[in-house]
Amino acid sequence: MDAREQITDWVHHCYWDKDINCARTTLFCLSQLCRLPLHPQISQAAVGLNGAGRMGGQCGLLEGALLFLGIRGAASGKTDKEIVSLCGQYATAFQQRFGGITCRQLRPGGFRKDDPPHLCEAITVDAICFAWDFLRAA
Repeated sequence: MDAREQITDWVHHCYWDKDINCARTTLFCLSQLCRLPLHPQISQAAVGLNGAGRMGGQCGLLEGALLFLGIRGAASGKTDKEIVSLCGQYATAFQQRFGGITCRQLRPGGFRKDDPPHLCEAITVDAICFAWDFLRAA
C-alpha cells in the first residue's frame, strides 16, 4: 500500500470510526508515517484546532502539521529558530497549494448544522499527503 492509500484509510478511520477533528487526524497520520509516537496530551490539546473551535479561523489541517513540524524538529535536534523558519516555509507553501490557511477560505460554506458529516475528508487526505511530501523534503 502506498502512502496516499494508507493516509486515505487512516483519515477515513479517524473521521468515521473515531470522529476526531482534522488537526488531530493530521497529527495521528504524520506520527504514524514518521514512526514518531505522540504524547496523549498533544491530541488532547488539539481538540479545538478545527478552525478555532469551528469559528472559521486557522485551518486544523495547517495547525496539525505545524504542531508536528515542531515535535519532529525538536526530536531531530533543530533549534527553535530553525523550527519557526520551517513552519513559516510550510505555511507559505500550504497557502500557495490550497489557496488559504483558514477554514473560511478552505471549507465550502463554513460550518453549518446541515453539512454532511466529515465534509473535509478529501482535502484532509490531500493536505496530509502534502505535509508528508514537505516533511520528506525538509
